[in-house]
Amino acid sequence: MRHTSPLKVAELFAGVGGFREAMVSLNVQSGAEIFRMVFSNQWEPSESSKNGEDQFANRVYIAKFGHAGHYADDIHKVSDIQGPIPKSVVPDIDLLVGGFPCQDYSVAKPKNVSKGLRGPKGVLWWSIERLLEERAPDYVLLENVDRLINSPANNRGRDFAVILKGFQELGYAVEWRVVNAGEYGFPQKRRRIFILAYKLKTPQGKSLKALVDQPAAILTSNGVLARSLPCVAEELIPEVYDLNQYATDVEVKDRYAEDASPFLSAGFMLNGDVHTLQVDSVMKGKPTFLRHLLVKPGQAFYPSTAAKFSIPSEDSEFWAYAKGRKNEPRRKQVALVGFLKSQLKGEGGFTKVELADAAKKLPGLLSMDYEMPVAFEGREVKVRLAREELNFKVASLLGNRANPLRPNLISRSDVKFVLDDEVMCRELEAHVAGIIADRAISLLALKDKAEQAKLRKGLGAKVRQAITALVGKNPSVRIAIGEAELTLDRDTVSGASFAYGYKEGGMAFPDPLDAPGRTIITSEGGASVSRFKHVICDDCAKAGKKLSHDCGKDGQLRRLFPRELEAMNGFSEAHSQACEQLKISDGRRAFFMGNALVVGVVERILKALVS
Repeated sequence: MRHTSPLKVAELFAGVGGFREAMVSLNVQSGAEIFRMVFSNQWEPSESSKNGEDQFANRVYIAKFGHAGHYADDIHKVSDIQGPIPKSVVPDIDLLVGGFPCQDYSVAKPKNVSKGLRGPKGVLWWSIERLLEERAPDYVLLENVDRLINSPANNRGRDFAVILKGFQELGYAVEWRVVNAGEYGFPQKRRRIFILAYKLKTPQGKSLKALVDQPAAILTSNGVLARSLPCVAEELIPEVYDLNQYATDVEVKDRYAEDASPFLSAGFMLNGDVHTLQVDSVMKGKPTFLRHLLVKPGQAFYPSTAAKFSIPSEDSEFWAYAKGRKNEPRRKQVALVGFLKSQLKGEGGFTKVELADAAKKLPGLLSMDYEMPVAFEGREVKVRLAREELNFKVASLLGNRANPLRPNLISRSDVKFVLDDEVMCRELEAHVAGIIADRAISLLALKDKAEQAKLRKGLGAKVRQAITALVGKNPSVRIAIGEAELTLDRDTVSGASFAYGYKEGGMAFPDPLDAPGRTIITSEGGASVSRFKHVICDDCAKAGKKLSHDCGKDGQLRRLFPRELEAMNGFSEAHSQACEQLKISDGRRAFFMGNALVVGVVERILKALVS
């Protein structure tokens, strides 16, 4: 279907205009105005103290696209209007687009604290629904994190069913796809869900009805999303659900499980019937890798501030640690802070900062951790064991009410009693061996069971050394906290503290240049060490190939420039120029891209929609 007149568009939660970037590009490619933006909205609650047009994203949006039709205020002021929404505020539209804020579904939050549609930003779905009720556009295209189909944590898929039901009641059919942009040739592995809805009266709605008895074909070849983003099904027959049997509001229903959503990576809904499949992407054409978009010295737009993106060689080990595998003991500082405060007995002369600093230093001063090298077939890792982890086991062996997540006080006599008892000593050694083995296996990434067993067999001497080092002696230290001083020993401090095991997977360091980049997150900017920021070997980048050196140790490392981050999302030269002219900080530009979408994915969907 090709429109003879431009589609009138509303862009909600516009950010710096990712959807509009795609439409401008398609208009230029076609040589005609296919899309005409008649209403746009952006509002950032964290900047609510500012006038809307003074907020950072709005400043950039207006610099790029102008003031016409742009509403730089809280969308609730529109959607909460009593009675009809005036057309002077929101005119008639044919297409509504938006990447409604995803904080409540974000993978950056643990699943068990995700609030879903009940959350403060997830409720913005209801603002979308109100505008759909009022203006009834033929088409809707929304983007969100893929967590949406699994939200909320205790009723997987309920929120997505609420959205689908809302579309059904308003006379829409819906297609959805979870898309990893890197699998379609784009230079970022950004994984998002795209929801495309259209009225049943549209050509797309009529086509869907005509093919409804071929659901697999709709999902893999005939649907709009299948044509724009080719895929193959993992199963031939889709799962089928009657949406009317699922939740129609945000109340918890027994229909939803805690472990899995009924909705898979691809699906469509027509008249309340839901068909869903797990699909894999099919890439056509050449992929774009990180190295393809890097700016080199001498090229246009190479930043004059490039030096500040370089990582000093003395900091490389901190970056390597942040990005590396972790399996180690960590402490809740609040327990040590509380203990120190109690020891000071109300004395003054110190600040909260000094108290926290002392709590941070104390475990090192008292050697409360024992670090040991563990070698396996030419590789070596350093494993740490905390004194508190021994306290827990000793207390357990003595029949005390031990808990690994609270302090467990033991005495010198407790330690001697356990070490002198042959049976209890073996149990303590087995406990320590289990911790050391688990950490070494994790850090070495040993997956083979035989290799794991081989490593465990050689730990005997290390186990005994660790136990002797941590409980054999009781060192003490005198520590100043502001104007006060305390003398503390390891037994006492370890009995007032506790350590817990912390695990984290490793990430490539530096980032590979011959692959799409990882997902940009909002904290990408700034020089502070973070596992989530992109770090590249600038020597390899300048050479245009992988050099024969250890990049992490011998190469010149740097963070990505703002223009490189913007290129990863496919934003235009006009966007970068607007940011530079407005003197938007590097950190803020990175924040924009963490909240943005991959423009090329939207282009492909919209192109298929109007063709």
